[in-house]
Amino acid sequence: MIELADKLQNKHRLKVFVNKSMFNGGEVNYLTVFDNNKFHVFWGKEVAQIMTDNLTVLNSQARHSDQFPQQKVILKHEGVNLGEIEMRNDSIVHYREIRFNMVKPKIIFKKNYNDTVIVYSEATKRFGSRWKR
Repeated sequence: MIELADKLQNKHRLKVFVNKSMFNGGEVNYLTVFDNNKFHVFWGKEVAQIMTDNLTVLNSQARHSDQFPQQKVILKHEGVNLGEIEMRNDSIVHYREIRFNMVKPKIIFKKNYNDTVIVYSEATKRFGSRWKR
């Protein structure tokens, strides 16, 4: 995890990681978050760039004496944990697995598509071009 955090300090590597882990290397165009019975739609390339520009990458710290430091890679923005990468050793699967968790994003630029779909930022131009007005 220490080596991974060190490698992700490089902004190009961080962008490639975000793009591959969230958008399968560009195969997926949108990030959609379901919250409060609404779909929030974001343009994938914009999400990857914003995350690359604004996230700080560091290792986790032990908070109690029974914990170990540097067990996870933490992705932070303005002191708030937004995501974490951790190595899992599941006895059922018999091999290591990397798990990447994120907290839903807080973005303000939006456009209502209908009562249940809200489209944000750059996605309003791309997703919105097919809308009936």
